[in-house]
Amino acid sequence: MKKRRILVTTLFMSDNSYFRIRLSQVPAELEDIITTHCFECGASGVTEALAFTQPDLTYDPQLLHVRAHEMDVFFQERPECNFFDGLLEHSQGIKWHIYEEENKDWLEEWKKGFKPFKLVGDFWVVPSWLQPPAECKHAIYIDPGMAFGTGTHATTQMMAFFIHKLSEKYKNDIANWAMLDVGTGTAILAMLAQMSGMGLVTGIEIDPEARRVARENVKLNKLTQIEIPETQIEDMREQYDVVVANIIDGVLINIKKDLLRVLKPGGHMLLTGILEERDNHFFEKFMENSGLTVIRRLEKDEWVGYWVQS
Repeated sequence: MKKRRILVTTLFMSDNSYFRIRLSQVPAELEDIITTHCFECGASGVTEALAFTQPDLTYDPQLLHVRAHEMDVFFQERPECNFFDGLLEHSQGIKWHIYEEENKDWLEEWKKGFKPFKLVGDFWVVPSWLQPPAECKHAIYIDPGMAFGTGTHATTQMMAFFIHKLSEKYKNDIANWAMLDVGTGTAILAMLAQMSGMGLVTGIEIDPEARRVARENVKLNKLTQIEIPETQIEDMREQYDVVVANIIDGVLINIKKDLLRVLKPGGHMLLTGILEERDNHFFEKFMENSGLTVIRRLEKDEWVGYWVQS
């Protein structure tokens, strides 16, 4: 598996295309020298493809030590011969391929495909830059930025279903309830809960950029009573009637004690992000001997969700 590490981000392509030079067989000890050479020849940016291993999303990636690297070098114009000659002067083994690629505003391209859609019940997700359709009764406006949670992912949709059913079943009670959304992302689920009648809603998030996005979305929807604090779950001292966590299953297992600690006795916990292939492992590690009763289990695509009660 590969991922990219941006060494220098000065990419600014004003024309309709740019050139990407993929270098391979770059000796590890020459990485810095080659990078310097690239910029001296007018490169706008350099990225390195790093080899890593990651058994699953529970674990941080571990970099693998390799003797030769792959690098992408970006130019606004096709580089001159001195660029390639210089590479060979440093190492005769360096190989390259030249690609001319269309320059696009990828954010604008992505926006073109993000349209309003019905999330659950009468609630629609509406991009902040568009108007809701006529049939939309309740719009949740979203500007996702770099945060997870536009409402299109199977785990988010399962969680929206759980929240909707919970609010219907306990419609006479939830105004007095408090909910904690762990890993709130864009705050889409926190906003759905608040608009469904939940009394107090708090969303916590480990990523600072996601916290900023969540606060902006809460403000955009005029739901300023939703709290998005800096606090993380290990520091939470309150208990909640409903605890929501749409997080990958390995992380759910890791924070199990904290999730159970912040749940009131008799409270409801909604869990999604469990891969179907790891459902048995998750059930053994999280559910067994936890004192939780399964109210409902859902499957969608390759994902599983649980509604449980303490």
